[in-house]
Amino acid sequence: FSVRVAFPDVQGLSSALQHALPGPAMSLWMPAEPDAHSSSADPPLVRKTLFLVRHGEAVHNIEEAKAKSRAASEASSEGHSPSSNAFKERLEAARRSVLQNGQLLDAELSADGKLQALRAKMEIESLTALGNTGLPWPTAVLTSPLQRTLQTTALIFPGHPGVHIRECLRERRTGLPCDERQPALQIRSRPSFAFMSSFNLVALDATGASSAEDEIGHIDELEDRAAVRRRTTQLVDLLRDFQEDAAICVVTHKGFLRELERGPLGRTEATEFGNCEVRVYEVAITESGKFTSELLYSAFEQ
Repeated sequence: FSVRVAFPDVQGLSSALQHALPGPAMSLWMPAEPDAHSSSADPPLVRKTLFLVRHGEAVHNIEEAKAKSRAASEASSEGHSPSSNAFKERLEAARRSVLQNGQLLDAELSADGKLQALRAKMEIESLTALGNTGLPWPTAVLTSPLQRTLQTTALIFPGHPGVHIRECLRERRTGLPCDERQPALQIRSRPSFAFMSSFNLVALDATGASSAEDEIGHIDELEDRAAVRRRTTQLVDLLRDFQEDAAICVVTHKGFLRELERGPLGRTEATEFGNCEVRVYEVAITESGKFTSELLYSAFEQ
């Protein structure tokens, strides 16, 4: 299938978004031809407009960047080239060391991260406010249960009646405190998250199926990238479940989005998402069960 979205004033939209809130320059990109992964030979049973959003900058991202910067200076002073394995290993060791801090458990958004979320809110509102030529407003929002994604969701979609927290959208299980969430009942008790549906998460915790964690978030089972890619296929099942919603927004993490795009969405060369970056796809599940996709909107990819 092929869906064309006409933006009558692409440059005007880009300029409006750029001046709405401070941030990096935008250059809107719309594909001229359908994605090669799409096909019209197999009629779709389910078709959705899928908004993908990465969370805003979190406090652990700041500590991670500081640690890498210090390690880079030290490695350079010792004569290591940035392209050398020794240099890269020094940065990775510094990054992981700082992220072991138990105080970063389920890290929250930074001040800049909150601004990024507000910018993404305006971007989505602009994309869906162009009358008959615009994209449809997401009537369902699926979000990861980690604090940084929940806060991002609350800022982009305040009071939205169709927000659902789903465990399968969480970040890769790294064993680091920043990538482990709080208990479902604690999440549910937060006033800023009260409007979100958390029944699925509460039920999961009640069965003990989410994971075995200690008090600072260390877990017994870790995930590699292949495991995360397998987990992204659960999103296909979620899209089937939300049959009445023509447009759905997913708020999740860089690792999940990378494996989703390069796996089920078929864009093997897709770049990694920046904080609060928005991309939009047209997706379909066909009669034979095939999952097809077409990228409709990206503000930064060329």
